[in-house]
Amino acid sequence: MSNGLASVAGGLVGLAALGALGAAAAARARRGKPYLARGLYVALDGPADPAVTAARAGYAGVEVGVRLVAGELRLTCAMPPGEEPPTFAQAVLTPLANRVAGNALGRVHPRRAEPFLLLVRSQVGSPYEVLARLLRPHSAILTTFLGGRVIPGAITVLLTGPHWARADLLGAYERHTFLEGRLSDLEPGGLPVTVAPMVSDALAARLRYDPHEEWPEFPAEARHIVRSLVRAAHGDGRRVRFIDVPESPRRIRTAFWQELQAAEVDLIGSRHRGALARFLRRPVQREFKHRAETARYTPERQPVKGEPQVNGT
Repeated sequence: MSNGLASVAGGLVGLAALGALGAAAAARARRGKPYLARGLYVALDGPADPAVTAARAGYAGVEVGVRLVAGELRLTCAMPPGEEPPTFAQAVLTPLANRVAGNALGRVHPRRAEPFLLLVRSQVGSPYEVLARLLRPHSAILTTFLGGRVIPGAITVLLTGPHWARADLLGAYERHTFLEGRLSDLEPGGLPVTVAPMVSDALAARLRYDPHEEWPEFPAEARHIVRSLVRAAHGDGRRVRFIDVPESPRRIRTAFWQELQAAEVDLIGSRHRGALARFLRRPVQREFKHRAETARYTPERQPVKGEPQVNGT
């Protein structure tokens, strides 16, 4: 009888331990992964909940694709046959707003003051009016341009890609959107920082990278180009990211990511959510210049009186 009671007690203890482990795992899942300050999850093809997926994985931002369908702004993610992609409001705005409301700091990421970056790429045309109407009810949590001033919020919306009309933003007194500009905007006559706080460039095309050629290491000329462009953007007070970064094979992708990280590019984006997260969580390998060994000075020993001299000295 006592053995039976002991077995029951042991089983209850085991269940309690499993319950504690499950609760701890659930708490970790709610908290999400460590923050990835340079990470941008490119979710143009999915999933259907890109913003929450990116936030839980610790990413500083997410890029989503949208298109206008029957007057509604929907995501471009792939869906099962017969199912419509979710609307931008359902899949992105509402989940982000709920996450901000549930955070004591009023941010997407706990204990992070910087805004979460929401990059919106239009598939065709410029559905700016529809997007602006959807953003208006969430203005309290959005970075806002108002009468020449930029008021930071929990989320900064950046319009990216070639289809957005720049005139829509240039003529607005109040807006909740900004543009991802081009490197040409760093030149006189380009978009001001209050319109385009971030610029981008197609990296593989800029470096004339040929995917059929193997790069044993990142060429010195390519490294110089990347770092010069980053310095130019930062010198103009803008953030910078590069698109058109090779995603395969893995060793080439990693080589590009390493160079972008070493050049202090602000955002590194990829569709490979897990691979990029693992890369960004690795300790940064610092570059050290070669140093010659230090020669130690040894004073010349004076012979003792009466000691035989060597080599006739």
